[in-house]
Amino acid sequence: MSNATLRIRPVRDDRMMKLFIEIPFRIYAKVDHWVSQPRMAVRDLLNRNKHPFHEHAQVEYFLAFRDRECVGRIAAIENFAHNQFHGEKIGFFGFLDAQADAEIFRALLAEAEAWCRARGLTAMRGPCSFSKNEECGALVMGFDALPTVMMPWNPESYPRHIEAAGYAKAKDLYSWWVDEDNYDERLHRIADRVREKISGRDKKVSVVSRAVNMSRFAAELELVRKVYNSAWEKNWGFVPMTRAEIDFMAKELKPLLLPELLRFIEVDGEPVAFALTLPDYNMILRHLKGRLGPAEIALFLLLRKRIHTIRMLTMGVVKEFRGRGLESILISDTVRECRRIGFAAADMGWILEDNVLMNRTLQSLGGRHYKTHRIYEKAL
Repeated sequence: MSNATLRIRPVRDDRMMKLFIEIPFRIYAKVDHWVSQPRMAVRDLLNRNKHPFHEHAQVEYFLAFRDRECVGRIAAIENFAHNQFHGEKIGFFGFLDAQADAEIFRALLAEAEAWCRARGLTAMRGPCSFSKNEECGALVMGFDALPTVMMPWNPESYPRHIEAAGYAKAKDLYSWWVDEDNYDERLHRIADRVREKISGRDKKVSVVSRAVNMSRFAAELELVRKVYNSAWEKNWGFVPMTRAEIDFMAKELKPLLLPELLRFIEVDGEPVAFALTLPDYNMILRHLKGRLGPAEIALFLLLRKRIHTIRMLTMGVVKEFRGRGLESILISDTVRECRRIGFAAADMGWILEDNVLMNRTLQSLGGRHYKTHRIYEKAL
């Protein structure tokens, strides 16, 4: 530990914001497992005037310095939408990256706690950057596995430093791995039986599984928002996504989307479930080091067809159809499309640890629980 004075300062200008964005690149410069989104995407996410998350939240960014060296960062967050939806007074921390030093972690977390306490919040939870609708959780199992797209990675010391600052587990998030070696073909038979059961013997009920219609993308996005907000409303920590947040995310994801991998289930013409899956673009992003100039774009276009894994980002079934097996249809049809396209393995996650039905479903199709991310909490 250095004897130099440790200071925590709020981000107040563009120069400090640039430091806030750059610090993880410095800390993890020689770590193969850490993968960053392009700097411009991170900058847009943090921009209070650009990203729609900030329309229903207040965020303060902090940097840690030893002498003139920037050694860490953190964001303190009050998510008004979360607290209103859940009837809580919870603060959050996110974007926590620092040199592997317990003193730095304690100081950054203490600063965020003080900010939350001053706003009348009674506990702080995280890491969430910014919410469960974005990257969240500290990796506590599966450090050797490469992170998949839109999933965070951190070194093994990271959770220890959080716990040393007085934080305890609030909830674990599981990720499952399915590949050609452990995939169970019974999934398709199960999905077919679910279709038959819902449609009935006389086939009077129409059950249709389809891909997104890109020619009416805006209308399809509204279907995603409605099903997502309905399907997840009772999940721990869930916050409904606004139209602006869906639109912002769609603008970023649309160029990366394979239409076959955004799927809906309609029962008698009404959308009741959806699943969104992306190729694991981290296989390319890890080589770009946060840059996205002309050379990096050319490399991205060259390598994207070599991606052989996918990540199922999210899945939802409306309340009226939960427990009837529609998840098996979504997974079955997504797997069929992935195999047709040429993908050989999938990350299915994350799943709440107490979502017994979904965890059992993934285990039954041959999935292997290979990563756990943890949300921590501390009373203020």
